[in-house]
Amino acid sequence: MRFAASEARVSGNLAGRSRRQAGWGDGGGFVAFGGFRYNPGKAFATSDFASSREIWRMTEPIDPKRLESPPWQQGTRLVAGVLIILMGIVVLYLLRGLVAMFLIGLLIAYILHPFASWLERRARFPRWAASLLVLIAFLALVAGLATGVGFALSQRIIALGAFLGDIATQLPEQIRELLGVEFMIGPWRIDFGGEQFSQLLSDLASSLSPVLSQAGSFLGSLAIAAANVVGRFVIVLIISFYLLLDFRRLRPALFDLIPGPYQADYEYLVREGDRIWRAFLRGQLLLGLIVGAVVGLSMTVVGLEFPLVMGVIAGLMEMIPMFGPVISTAIGGLVALAQSSNIWGMSPLGFALLVCGIFVMIQQIENAYLVPRVMGESLNLHPLAVFLGLLAGGTLGGVIGMLLAAPVVATLRLLLGYLYYKVIDVQPQAAPVMEARAPRRRMDALARRLRAWRESLPLGGGAPEKDEGSE
Repeated sequence: MRFAASEARVSGNLAGRSRRQAGWGDGGGFVAFGGFRYNPGKAFATSDFASSREIWRMTEPIDPKRLESPPWQQGTRLVAGVLIILMGIVVLYLLRGLVAMFLIGLLIAYILHPFASWLERRARFPRWAASLLVLIAFLALVAGLATGVGFALSQRIIALGAFLGDIATQLPEQIRELLGVEFMIGPWRIDFGGEQFSQLLSDLASSLSPVLSQAGSFLGSLAIAAANVVGRFVIVLIISFYLLLDFRRLRPALFDLIPGPYQADYEYLVREGDRIWRAFLRGQLLLGLIVGAVVGLSMTVVGLEFPLVMGVIAGLMEMIPMFGPVISTAIGGLVALAQSSNIWGMSPLGFALLVCGIFVMIQQIENAYLVPRVMGESLNLHPLAVFLGLLAGGTLGGVIGMLLAAPVVATLRLLLGYLYYKVIDVQPQAAPVMEARAPRRRMDALARRLRAWRESLPLGGGAPEKDEGSE
């Protein structure tokens, strides 16, 4: 009994201490909490409150169901969804420059992710160290290419500016000589000495002379643009580093945001989109290497200055469908035009035409033989769709938009196809999908044919000898 009484006193003391520590106080039968006091054995004291109902609301246990947020009606959800979409469009438009840099950083992280994963798996590097090393190697490669191309083109541009300046000074004299020449084309007689031709050519000379004489001053504005590009490139690298650091978590994080019934559709879209982009990047890389090597070797044989740089430019321009080869051809022609002499003893104009002809021939061979075998049907896009995508990409995203026009159009076709099959109530996974076949399959088949052809050849010009040990 004594032990039970002492235990009760200890329990009472502990309970009182806990009440006092929690803000409760007892004195004279009253219990105090916060700013009011009331007697548990009697009616609530309402001196500090307007009514006893408020005290009861503060002291009664809270029902967990009351903490649940009430569901929205279908109309409310529809209005909220439309507002979210409109706000997203406005924000994307206002921050379109930042969105473009983010997408470029995401593309760089997508390309470099396999290399960082390889370093992490094989060399046992931490993820941050592998990502940093891969980005440093990528930066060194880009800086080396930019330095080489810039050094070669700067000298050619300076020489071309001097050449255009000479043309500007000689243009009035050449026009005056042209005014006294008459041409006979069949029954028609063309006299450039007439009053109309004289006025037209004089106006043309007065308009072109200032433009051609100021061609060299254009380099100053390029420096400002280059500084802007460097600043944006640094921001893109920072974005790429953080995306590359957590690249493996992006897909599961997005997967958790998708409602359960649509997670299978999400996996389908991600799988098909990944196949499209991998096929495009692998095919463009292989085409760029082949075309760059052929152009570099051809320009070395022809005698064009900086042939290695021209090969790099031609390889990079392969990333731009249709317009890329035209740009590389124009650059090659300008470099040849600005070259003072060549091994063939040709005039600058004739040498430029020769170089442009070689570029065109290489491009025709590429389109006829390389593209069908290397790219195959990786994207399954109609040429008109690619052309319209190039125009839209150039309008919206400039050079980057033109670079990524083909895979973006293929991705949009995938999304539109998914929406179409959902509208007609057909499972997208069961629908006929034009599979984006990677060019590696074509190359593997070609390698197998070459291996079989090599094994069928007789050794040393005769029949293959049999191994005595195998008999």
